[in-house]
Amino acid sequence: MEDGFVFVDCFADKHNSAYFAIYDGHGGRACVDYVTQYLHENLLIEMQMVPNNVPDAFVRAFASTDTNMQRSGINTSGCTACCCLLQEEQASRTIYTAHVGDARAVICRGGLAVRLTSMSDHKATHQDEARRVIENGGSIFNDRVNGMLAIARALGDHQLKVPALPMDVVSNVPDITSTELTDQDMFVIVACDGLWDVMDDQESVNLVLESIRELMALLPNTGSNGHAHRRSMAEVLARMLVEEALARGTSDNVSCFMIFP
Repeated sequence: MEDGFVFVDCFADKHNSAYFAIYDGHGGRACVDYVTQYLHENLLIEMQMVPNNVPDAFVRAFASTDTNMQRSGINTSGCTACCCLLQEEQASRTIYTAHVGDARAVICRGGLAVRLTSMSDHKATHQDEARRVIENGGSIFNDRVNGMLAIARALGDHQLKVPALPMDVVSNVPDITSTELTDQDMFVIVACDGLWDVMDDQESVNLVLESIRELMALLPNTGSNGHAHRRSMAEVLARMLVEEALARGTSDNVSCFMIFP
């Protein structure tokens, strides 16, 4: 099991802010363990240095985490990362999503699945990703970067980056989206590719919506315990998605967050 996850409520000591991320490792746990410990801390440092520019802070945090990891002697393992930051901005609530690799975030907006991460999943076979790999001196064969890695962006994997190679053929630069939340936004699913290999975005949303209806019929009137019920529901729904992926025959690790923003 090479997955990791982080949930930080009241991120940056802000009451209505939260950071949540899933990391899917390969080649051992060293990279996942490092990123789980340091990436959100580095993001906070960058946000304090240059306030009000979350996308730039994410890019710098990914870069500094990757560089520091290599300097610490972690050279062969790697991981994907899908990180979300939820916070209030003026009169709205915004969710930022930054990712490298094929972990994915999907929001349910009015019953429809809206992907918050790149449609390419940063697969090595995607045209834009393959072009960048080749321009940086790498190659794609057996649908993998230099025949080794199925994704073209990741943290770690320093055998495919400077200084082992003249240029980074695997990138640590995340794709970033900013989404202003509306009353139509019910929940966010964040999961590694073990889920998405056997389930598409809308299928996952439909399964959650169906399960919510069933759970609401069973739960008592929430009253003052509304928060506890939502937390319990999130745990049940996340486990349901994991077990559904296993039932469908996924051959990979499966980790999943359910977030009710």
